[in-house]
Amino acid sequence: MKIEKTKSYLTEKSCILRDEEVAYKAATEEWTFFDDCGEAEATAYTIAYERTDCSEAGRPVLFAYNGGPGSSSAVIHLGALGPKRIKFGDAVSMDFMPPFEMEDNPDTILDICDIVLIDPVGCGYSRLMKNEAKHKYYSSDGDAIEIVQLMNKWLSSHDRWNAPLFVMGESYGTIRNALVADKIFYNEGTGLSSCNTLHLSGVVMLGTALDHGQTPFPVDTAVLNFSSIAASYWLHHQDGKPSLEDFTKEASEFAYREYLPALALGSRLEEGEKNHILERLEYFTGLDAETLLKLNLRVETKNYPLIGMAKEGYRLSRYDGRFKMDALEDISTYDMFGDDAISAMAMPAFVHCFNSMMKKELTIENDDLYDNLTMDVSESWDFHTMKPPVKCLESAMRKNPKMKVMFGTGYYDMVTTLGYTEYLVASHDLPKDRIQFEAYESGHMPYLGEVTAAKLGEDLHKFIQWACR
Repeated sequence: MKIEKTKSYLTEKSCILRDEEVAYKAATEEWTFFDDCGEAEATAYTIAYERTDCSEAGRPVLFAYNGGPGSSSAVIHLGALGPKRIKFGDAVSMDFMPPFEMEDNPDTILDICDIVLIDPVGCGYSRLMKNEAKHKYYSSDGDAIEIVQLMNKWLSSHDRWNAPLFVMGESYGTIRNALVADKIFYNEGTGLSSCNTLHLSGVVMLGTALDHGQTPFPVDTAVLNFSSIAASYWLHHQDGKPSLEDFTKEASEFAYREYLPALALGSRLEEGEKNHILERLEYFTGLDAETLLKLNLRVETKNYPLIGMAKEGYRLSRYDGRFKMDALEDISTYDMFGDDAISAMAMPAFVHCFNSMMKKELTIENDDLYDNLTMDVSESWDFHTMKPPVKCLESAMRKNPKMKVMFGTGYYDMVTTLGYTEYLVASHDLPKDRIQFEAYESGHMPYLGEVTAAKLGEDLHKFIQWACR
């Protein structure tokens, strides 16, 4: 497979960062993938920010992408990493209606690290040009190969081969991270006809989803995800309760030591034990005994957002329990993604801002629609992998004994949960002395809201500096 740069939009800008003016260049580039016959079959885009007022010698480069699959990099670009971001305030009280404002991003890592945002084939401006090539790009292994080749090409084009390298992914992007970290080394059977063996200094996992599309983990998801349900309940009913951290720890202890055995016993659970479990579930979730019995004691992240505050007239976002909308009279037509409060409220802001202000800021001359999320990609995706993603991460850490991994998870994220991530790290061969674990008082996107965005920025700075020692 051959890759060539076919379009480039360049500009030079500056921003105020920590009371200092920082100069940088921004390059939006189209990369075309050609098949063995020399015919163009797909395009992918990168948007790169490189600081220009300091030496690039030893300066790290972070490659970042979102998830989906089929999701563009717009949310991490305009929310977390770029030198300009959407002005969200606390996010929760924002009305999310245009016109929106952009501002210099005080939490960007551009002061210490250059940033390359990637839109894989099928999202953003990137396009699949030959339908018969879909299997190459709309699969977990094929997508990772695409990313590795794109990274190699970008490093050559920008003469950055000697830079410390990082990858960052969110949600499905964490699966992409694990596969990329493994495939960036030469491995037989990867599908890479040639590969420059590279060392990654670090991997950033936001909203970890390493078992999506894979064989489920052996522990019941109602147990793994319980602390996130408890956190979302705590947020809206704090009176008389301990701190968020203490409450979720208490919920996690209950889930593993009492809830898990109770679910395993099912109808064999004795009446006294059942009543105790009902009392504890009501304490952590707010659901009454009648509702809990109808659920056979199973409180899950798929149903709790709809019922947790229904009696108060609300439904919670599954992606971010901070956000709520009016409860539904009829849930038969409820769409788990499209009707979620985050999708309905926050996501349009990224679409409005990229297609207006950021397109001008980056001097992009492209009349195509910038696809923030392409459902055809996710619906066509082949999740099968040669190795489970978590095993790929184990392999990458084993082959590269200096590589560090940062896990970042929101307390109120009921999709990629804190309990799941804690279990993942504890039950696999991931050296704990090379892991940085961070929890945020946020949902799926920790950069949504100034306070958690600031913590994420601090954590990324700390992680990059640690991994580059």
